[in-house]
Amino acid sequence: MKRLAVLDVGGSAIKYCTICGTDIEGKGQVPTPDGESHDPEAFLETIEGILSRMGDVEGLALSMPGEIDASRKYIRTGGALLYNYDVDVTEWERRFGLTIEVENDARCSAIAELARGNLQGVDCGVVLAFGTGIGGGVVAGGKVLRGAHLFAGEASKVLTSWPEDPRDPITSDQLWSSACSTKSLCQRVARAKGIDGCDGRQLFGWLEGGDEAVAGVFRRVCDEIALQIHNIQCWLDPERVCLGGGISQNPLFVEGVRDAHRRFNASFDNAFPETDIVACRFFNDANLIGAYEHFLAIEQSR
Repeated sequence: MKRLAVLDVGGSAIKYCTICGTDIEGKGQVPTPDGESHDPEAFLETIEGILSRMGDVEGLALSMPGEIDASRKYIRTGGALLYNYDVDVTEWERRFGLTIEVENDARCSAIAELARGNLQGVDCGVVLAFGTGIGGGVVAGGKVLRGAHLFAGEASKVLTSWPEDPRDPITSDQLWSSACSTKSLCQRVARAKGIDGCDGRQLFGWLEGGDEAVAGVFRRVCDEIALQIHNIQCWLDPERVCLGGGISQNPLFVEGVRDAHRRFNASFDNAFPETDIVACRFFNDANLIGAYEHFLAIEQSR
């Protein structure tokens, strides 16, 4: 098996490791360079620094945000990372001297769960990864679905409302990611408690301690997630929905979404079909494992 450098590029951190088969070594992370810059040099130098610690590798597998044409090695958009718009990845290959394969981060999560995790053997399933935004991956016919415009699974772009004046542009406030991502959940909890901010550990500590204000916000967010799972069911009828991201490691989150989904279904006059809601098997490693599996699969197809 090939020993690959594998990077999961996020909005705040770049996670990295080497993978050979099922062996994951040298895990670490560094801050992601300022995403509001249009100059990619700091980002590319960061990757060079990571690669310099890894020794001999036979390729670089990348999980990244944005609209990515994996077959053409082309990044159309880079999400919140403005320096990764309209990127020809073959230019990176020449700079690093390595074969590079790149895929959308949420799609990598779905690839990992389909290949080794909780979507194995599932014909139709969905991954929802909660973090700075909300990533989505769709499995249909036992394969990861990319869509006609590489947009399948763009959960962060799902609308939850429309501007009051239809002539107004849609803003981030109307997006699902602005309501139910881990970042947004923490912001909503902080507002309810009248504090500047909080993180996931504090949030679940308050929940376990019986904080009523936090419990109310948490339940509301779980209800909003359940509503979108219902909408996904109406279009795809998935057998299983896997919840990912660091927040999904806490059983309170998965059970909170399950409970909201059961309550949502119970509100219908006619019973609505239940879908299996579980945590992703690989949590924060899903994108790394998926990027590795994608590299092997697409290299074989080339």
